[in-house]
Amino acid sequence: MCTIGTIFKGNYTLTYKQCDLINPTKFYEPLIMNGDSDIRYMKFGRDGNSGSWCGINNYGVSLVAADAYITSEMDSLIDNMQDTSKIFDAYIKAISMHKSAKSAIAYMQKFYMKFPHPDIVVISDSNESFYIETFNGETICINRAFCPNGIDNHFSCTNHFRFIHGAVDYCENHSTYLRLERTEMLLSNPATNIFKILSDQYYGKSVLSICRDKAIIPKGEDAYFTQASVVFSSNGNAVNCAYIINGNPIEHQFTLVANVFNKQTITTSNNFDELNRLISTF
Repeated sequence: MCTIGTIFKGNYTLTYKQCDLINPTKFYEPLIMNGDSDIRYMKFGRDGNSGSWCGINNYGVSLVAADAYITSEMDSLIDNMQDTSKIFDAYIKAISMHKSAKSAIAYMQKFYMKFPHPDIVVISDSNESFYIETFNGETICINRAFCPNGIDNHFSCTNHFRFIHGAVDYCENHSTYLRLERTEMLLSNPATNIFKILSDQYYGKSVLSICRDKAIIPKGEDAYFTQASVVFSSNGNAVNCAYIINGNPIEHQFTLVANVFNKQTITTSNNFDELNRLISTF
């Protein structure tokens, strides 16, 4: 369960994902792969599937996703549905076959027609971003783009639907609502550093914080903890990426790869101000 989203900076776009899981999971170093035509993409793998839990290509098309918490009643509907592993392969196709966010989101909408499980996805490029949520045949997609007046130049998601009915209630899951509220509050300041957001523990070392920890697990909450983080940036001509695997932003350094698909330079750092400068330099 994750915190994901996109931030428009005018001349470039940031996309981010905080990956939280219950079971300790092995995450692998990202790989540069060849896609269709002249597309190259960054694949992020982990144990349990052959696909990618997020990614970006050399055209700046990025994809981040989050599972959707639904009510116990609706959750019973998915017991007999097909295996969910196909979704990670679909994520790879979205970034390995498409040169714009608009094209990639059209592919995902078609995929969801035959994939009934709940899902939340943000697909972005340097010009626009699409938020999509889907469950059991209902798929809703909205388009977000840069706003010149500087208001609402971000869109964040955690693990509950905004549009589709049946999202888990606050009384059943505090974490998804508190993490979204905290993220949106921090992003309301355009100068906020995304790396500081991903390391935020406003609710302490608990599963309620953006950087989730198992030290405090209130009754009724699941024992998710942050195991990986990623930030992508693209200005349409170049791509930067910063990531942590097998750890969280408080206890581990980010690896920042500048100019991912050309002449890479790699930096490791836990200096959030320096990381913020590098991720926005093209």
